Amino acid sequence: MLAGSTGRATKGGRIMQANRTLTGIGAGLVLLLAPGLTRAADMTSQQLAVHLGQQDYVKYCGSCHGPAGEGDGIASRLFKTVPSNLTLLARENGGKFPVNEVLSIVAGDTPIAAHGTREMPVWSEIIGRPESAGMVTQQAVNGRILTIIRYLETIQAK
Repeated sequence: MLAGSTGRATKGGRIMQANRTLTGIGAGLVLLLAPGLTRAADMTSQQLAVHLGQQDYVKYCGSCHGPAGEGDGIASRLFKTVPSNLTLLARENGGKFPVNEVLSIVAGDTPIAAHGTREMPVWSEIIGRPESAGMVTQQAVNGRILTIIRYLETIQAK
């Protein structure tokens, strides 16, 4: 049957053309993203968690706590109280990183005035409690919080 001789063949031809186009776009994206994909593929799950946590930390926490977690972010000058130096959390807790306390603060369960209210934390609804917290959404948020905590564990002063 020739393409175009019936509506069905033409429709099928268009679908095949669209599939080829999408395949070409997909292949192009893979080539563009390949360096990042290769890097992620070479990481252990722990390394990947730290890497993702660092990215979220910089995005949501770095403007106040600083790029290295030392409390010297660009927005820190706006506060009466200097943001915490997050590299000293373990030292200030007898050498043990306080996972539960940090989790409670980042999740918005322990109030910190500078972080805002639980309903509107400064790091946005992505890290705080999402308004439409379905199970999958809340699990994703918890995962992101845990990656930030994993990253913070790696930057502790010795």
